[in-house]
Amino acid sequence: MHLFLIRRFWLVLFLPMIVGFSSCRRSGGDDEAQMGSGIKLAPQLQSNSLSAYPGALFKNQVSSPIRWQPWTKETIDKAKEANRLLFCVVTLPQQVNFQEAMDSLVQDPSVVTAINNQYVPVLIDGDASREMGLLVPDLCAQIERPVQLPLFMWMTHECNPVAWIPVQANEVGNAAELFSKSHEMISQMWRDSSEYVLKNSASDNETRRQNFRERKLNKVASKDPEKDSIRCIRQLASLYDPLSRNLDEFGGLFPASSLELFAISARHPGVPEDLRLKCLEATRGLTGDLLPSAMFDPLDGGIFVSRIARSWAMPNFSFDCPAQARAVVALLEVYRSTGDKRALERALDGIKFAEKKFSTPDGLFAIGLAEPQEKEKWMWTVEEVEKILGAEDAVWWIKATGMEKLGNLPSEDDPRRVYFRKNTIGMKMTVEEIAADLSLAPEEFRPRFEAAKAKLLAVRDARMEGQRRDDCAHAGSTFRMVSAYAAAFAASGDEVYRDKAVALLKRAREAFAVGPRLRMFNKEAPDSIGAGRAFLYALCLQSVLDVAAVTLDDSWLVWSEDLATTLAELFIGDSFLKECPDIASLINLPITDLAMIFDDSTCGLLSMAEGRLVELGRPLVAKLSELATPLPQYAIERPVMHTDLILATIARHLKVSVIVGEGVQGDLLRAVQELTPRVIQRRMARPEEAVSAGTVNIIFANGTQKSASTAEALRQGVLSAEPN
Repeated sequence: MHLFLIRRFWLVLFLPMIVGFSSCRRSGGDDEAQMGSGIKLAPQLQSNSLSAYPGALFKNQVSSPIRWQPWTKETIDKAKEANRLLFCVVTLPQQVNFQEAMDSLVQDPSVVTAINNQYVPVLIDGDASREMGLLVPDLCAQIERPVQLPLFMWMTHECNPVAWIPVQANEVGNAAELFSKSHEMISQMWRDSSEYVLKNSASDNETRRQNFRERKLNKVASKDPEKDSIRCIRQLASLYDPLSRNLDEFGGLFPASSLELFAISARHPGVPEDLRLKCLEATRGLTGDLLPSAMFDPLDGGIFVSRIARSWAMPNFSFDCPAQARAVVALLEVYRSTGDKRALERALDGIKFAEKKFSTPDGLFAIGLAEPQEKEKWMWTVEEVEKILGAEDAVWWIKATGMEKLGNLPSEDDPRRVYFRKNTIGMKMTVEEIAADLSLAPEEFRPRFEAAKAKLLAVRDARMEGQRRDDCAHAGSTFRMVSAYAAAFAASGDEVYRDKAVALLKRAREAFAVGPRLRMFNKEAPDSIGAGRAFLYALCLQSVLDVAAVTLDDSWLVWSEDLATTLAELFIGDSFLKECPDIASLINLPITDLAMIFDDSTCGLLSMAEGRLVELGRPLVAKLSELATPLPQYAIERPVMHTDLILATIARHLKVSVIVGEGVQGDLLRAVQELTPRVIQRRMARPEEAVSAGTVNIIFANGTQKSASTAEALRQGVLSAEPN
């Protein structure tokens, strides 16, 4: 933002007693006359226009009295005709508390009037229009505020930001007041000189554009990615403190990406043995705390996305489908490395939960809508459990879940004892351990265990009655679930999951592929809302390659080539990887996705795909590969933000390839299909390769080769042998 605007903006935000709120408390009619005299407001802008557009976010706000408009070229053109600024709210459907912020706006009639009469209000889905979500961290950094959604942003019809402010978690209930403070100054500036605002916002955005370009050009790629990827893993492992059992710099998010990297590194033959042991220690330590914690809902298997306080005992009671699927894949890798059956059980429970919570009537998956939560509805007192389960069953349930009469939340999570006598629940004991305590066989006890869960779940579901369900099919969530199914087959050997992966991918292609291109929703939408971004193509490519890996069906590779070709056509920019295709772009900024901000990064996903495609003899276009695959030097110091790219670099530069000879079948073929889908490359032998019939060759990055003719020999050769 221009210095002048910054000073005025922050004056209003931090000195409200001096400025006051008088203008935003007026009815709005006088302001409308001053700002738009003689200008006829387009009919489109005179009512809420979200009903025609797909997506959980739009469906959620379709009844709002605020005249929300979609993020489209038409909306922007109408704002120009009306001589109004756009008031944009950038958020995600799965963002916790976004609805509370939106509710705060509509609860103040004067705020609704001000928004409707003085601006063109625009609701931006930062997941579907992903470039806008990726812009948020840069804008927050510019005003030295933590990254948080929703973001309130005032913008000109030239799509140049004028002012912005993120709504912090402790401010969502007062979002209306936050808007009012900013609106006072911004509306006055626009009244004083709209030409000044247009000119300076354009100048600011040009500076921002140059800064983006310079920052990308100044990024230094590793000259020795093999060694530096190992350094990255060492740095990440050093962030795990075995005494406090915390992973520094990760905050309260479920550490799926770090867990996956630790678990794979713990058994990767190219990783030095001492580092493998450190990674195994970190994997066991993290999951030793996570698996029995309240982050896993024992009643219906959901995996909470984040925690509210310092320990895993107090989750942020929110779910979304991509996070569920991402956690499932990580837990399955944990199971492979540690043999901890709890990790496998939690992962498979997570799949069942996603099927129950996020499946749509058309056989796809929704992203999930974050509902405002009353935390007490998720908690239990000892007395409640005793009443519901009866004295006999309550005893073992209370012990198994760590409930206490005075409440089980650590003092650091509830220092004011707001939740006195309340308990969050996680399974501290396995079914086998509970059964042994009761001197029962596990198979005899399990029906009793399931019955107790069902009783408690029925009570909790009654508490949650009235919550809305997201039934809008979402491409990203669906592709994530394809990969979760593929990983579940590979880890468990249950063919049901492989069948589900194949069937879901076929349905996803029918729903989300339009010719060679992808769309976010299975319904028509303007490109600025519905056109697939680079991240979606990379996510789809990952799911296609995952299915190809567990089926060894080369027919899927034809689609992978089509996706790679379209990626090259749409997303190669001027020395950077464009996140948004030109047909969908409304804001003229070179936005790319190099780090894990809200999810995996586009570069991380493409880097992993590129290594797999090279092994299959179907590499990405060279220019696209150059943009997506380099490991930045700063990843060594910031590994948490780049775990996906680190994992991709390991898969490429410490490559382990399994080449399948002619006539391989039975257990050996099955063992090939059950290898880790992404890191262990596998393909059928080419005619010129000397692979004996009925065997597979294992080739390591340094050229060392081994041959295996049995399933056990393959598993040992891939997972535990360290090449010289």
